[in-house]
Amino acid sequence: MSENVLFNPGQAISSTFDFNEAYVAAQIYRKKNNKPLLVVQEKDGKLYCVFDKTTMQKSGTDSRPYRVIKHLD
Repeated sequence: MSENVLFNPGQAISSTFDFNEAYVAAQIYRKKNNKPLLVVQEKDGKLYCVFDKTTMQKSGTDSRPYRVIKHLD
């Protein structure tokens, strides 16, 4: 079962079409800021994004659904 979340795309820490690049960016950011992060993928399965978990949204006009790929706590 996949986990889906909503984020405003403008709040992405990083975005790329390569999972490994997104994961490395998340690890670097996590080491510097010690915040819980999520590596997510757009519903169309193309773009990977890194978000701070605290910016997750319940709903909103600017929100987009993403599928959670990796948790970095």
